[in-house]
Amino acid sequence: MRILVCSKRDLHGLHFLNRLLPALAGHRLLEVWLSDKTREAENAVPGLVALRFLERTLPEELVFPLVDALPPGAVPSEATFAGLAERYRVPVQVVGDVNSSTARERMAALEPDLVISARFSLLFDAETIAIPRFGMLNVHPGELPIYAGLHAPLRAVLDRADAFACSVHWITPGIDDGPLLDVHRHPIETRRCLLSQVRELYPLAIPTLRAVIDECAAGRRPAGHPQDRRQRRYRSMPSADEFAHLESLGLKLWCPFTYADWLQRFVPPGQSIPLSPALAR
Repeated sequence: MRILVCSKRDLHGLHFLNRLLPALAGHRLLEVWLSDKTREAENAVPGLVALRFLERTLPEELVFPLVDALPPGAVPSEATFAGLAERYRVPVQVVGDVNSSTARERMAALEPDLVISARFSLLFDAETIAIPRFGMLNVHPGELPIYAGLHAPLRAVLDRADAFACSVHWITPGIDDGPLLDVHRHPIETRRCLLSQVRELYPLAIPTLRAVIDECAAGRRPAGHPQDRRQRRYRSMPSADEFAHLESLGLKLWCPFTYADWLQRFVPPGQSIPLSPALAR
């Protein structure tokens, strides 16, 4: 199977790729495309500003350049984007407009059998969706159709749900509304921060992705089942009030020690990068 993977240029996307790419052994990984989209609210709503800094700015602009400049040596437990490109000998690149003629022509030239998308932030139009032989799969960090849209884990906490969820579905020209293949659930732990729990959601999809890949390789594309649109609730970017509500429930947005430990995983054993000045921002 020829597979194109699409994700986001942030920590969650990178964490997912570090676990997905080894699971694709035996198939041909064509390229990894990354989105780097910033929505207006991410520069205005304090909670979103903080997440953007933690998930993207600090690691991509401050930490990973230092890691990538280290001399070859011991292999860290997680690879940076540059490290993944080297480890799997695959092009990793940012794509601005996935439906542009340039991107569409590139995808067509790659001749993918399947596209896997997780946290990609960009919407595929019908013409682009039609390019892969078997279609496109999306990993959504929420239970569909109840938590369609953005920041589904945050909304699950605010709704006092018992569990987070990760849904795998076929991509259609709509938003998070294609046929469902599976939903994986993970208990919400109020003693842990939201950032670290979101990190764990996307990899839950990997066994389902692998099963779909194997079925397609055998010529049996699983159809999935239609979502019940009567239950669909689509939500956009969260407001400052919603982040305040999260705080009132006693669940922290992030934890400095847990976050620093996460970043340390990208550093080779026996080495460290001082993070305290950055985390104090």
